[in-house]
Amino acid sequence: MSSEGSPKKWFGRSPKGSTPAAVTPDSVSEVEQQLDRTTLDDEGEESLTTADQLGVADELQGDTESEQGKFRALLGILRKTLSVKDLSSVRISLPANMMEPIGNLEHWTYIDRPDYFAALATPNMSELDRMLAILRWMFTKELKYAKHPISKPFNSVLGEHFHCYYDVPVLDLHPKKGHPLPAVHLDENPHPEALVSAGRTSTGNATAAASLKNLPTASSVASRSVTSPRSPNAVASSSASVKSVASTKSTTSSAAPSSSGSSVRGIAPGSAGTARIVIINEQTSHHPPVSHFVVEARVSVPGVDEPRIVRCRGVDQLSAKFTGMNVRIVPGPHNKGMFLDLPDGEEVRITHPTAAVAGLLKASPYATITDGTTVTVRLPEDGKPGAEKKKKRLRAIVEYKEESWITRPRFLVEGVVYESFAGEADPSGAVEAGAADEKRFSRIRQVPKDRVVGTLEGNWRGEIKWKKAGESTSTTLVDLVPLLVVPKSVAPLPDQGPLETRRVWSPVVDALHKKDWNAASKEKQRIEQEQRDKADERKKKGETYRPRFFEPEPDNLADWDGRPVLTAEGRAAVERDFRADYSREP
Repeated sequence: MSSEGSPKKWFGRSPKGSTPAAVTPDSVSEVEQQLDRTTLDDEGEESLTTADQLGVADELQGDTESEQGKFRALLGILRKTLSVKDLSSVRISLPANMMEPIGNLEHWTYIDRPDYFAALATPNMSELDRMLAILRWMFTKELKYAKHPISKPFNSVLGEHFHCYYDVPVLDLHPKKGHPLPAVHLDENPHPEALVSAGRTSTGNATAAASLKNLPTASSVASRSVTSPRSPNAVASSSASVKSVASTKSTTSSAAPSSSGSSVRGIAPGSAGTARIVIINEQTSHHPPVSHFVVEARVSVPGVDEPRIVRCRGVDQLSAKFTGMNVRIVPGPHNKGMFLDLPDGEEVRITHPTAAVAGLLKASPYATITDGTTVTVRLPEDGKPGAEKKKKRLRAIVEYKEESWITRPRFLVEGVVYESFAGEADPSGAVEAGAADEKRFSRIRQVPKDRVVGTLEGNWRGEIKWKKAGESTSTTLVDLVPLLVVPKSVAPLPDQGPLETRRVWSPVVDALHKKDWNAASKEKQRIEQEQRDKADERKKKGETYRPRFFEPEPDNLADWDGRPVLTAEGRAAVERDFRADYSREP
């Protein structure tokens, strides 16, 4: 494997939890992540608030090398942003040594468990089974925040883009109990902090999790993935062995290091029961900071010639506000949620909850989730007149419980799956006059009991249980404790274009790994200044930036539906990664 793709180089943190504790490098980074996530660098924008205007220059010039110094600097900055409506209007360039060596586009992919995403392509699922599969993926898509300290990635430059893929076996369910049976990237030794966050008190409790029982062996996974001759569209098998990924210790590389050739040997795309998942992500705007993404899974199903395809697309844009107690992060106006296109024609819209960085007053910051999210399923005929009277769809509401600032957080979640009329199931649709019983529900307590199909509850960093209405026993919907973040396969650095994420930030990453903080900060400032110069040049010429891989959004934000569309070059890039093989022999 080339040194450019080394897992240690790009994401080398130990998989701890982010349970509130004493101030540590990890807990400091948690605040930095949320603050700098929405930081801007475009000096040409008059609406931006600079460090000088806020009067935080002294904080940035002070001690930013010791962890206590970093935390004091962060709190000093946050205190002076109380009057700022949105932290995305603040331009503060933090020192490079306060950062994690990973780009923002690589950090935010929403596919930490691609096997759970590929499971959405399973054929012949009932409507309820499909909804439960969606919920499983939803709870695992950002597994990194349950298993690892939140890191502060580099802010993306305009036009920066990130590409990767995964090769995984399709997720199986227990034939009787119905809980997931993940076969790869399992955590046999969860970190104590992760166990505490998950509501567990011992390692024994963790390894007894339902999803670890009756797991397929590595040999059964390999035998299920036949390495017979494949079609011209299939790609070569990947490098890591099933044995190594099926029993990965959490003491090894951190948040699933992204590497060249990290998929599973014997899991050959094109073989029955396997999937390749491709991600493309591009920074399409710098002010406000907006990126577009598309994730596509092609799943090979036994007895079916063509792969079944699942696609997810959306916009990543955040708006942040410091309240004095915590930093609250909500979707920005360009971010309309995540849109899933399923193989049988359904579209699923998943809204984003509110995130928060709490624990600031006790000098032990941690990330949590508040408010709720909805999962709404639509079919093409749902938009036709009268559809709301003809067909019911299942809909889900999930609520994350507010944490007390006094007690230790519990990370509790509860939800309901209920029958919703087709017209009601459209979040953007207007409710017909007089149809009070057709209204769209936004809270669990609003749902009539006679429309409830089932409920879920648990710990969103641990185990979440599902119980069908009318039944007395529950089953495991998903358990995050036994899971590790799955590594990405990324092209070697020499093969990447000049604006690909790892290529852009390589000089800064190299300096950070050498602990040359001065050089890292200079390289970071050089990259940022180059982008300002390019923006100034476009302004002088009266040019408007046009994204490379995605069609531009409408000029009027009110006309934007939140569904990014790939350009011809974007579609070609996706096809390239479905044919790619970044594996490296040991």
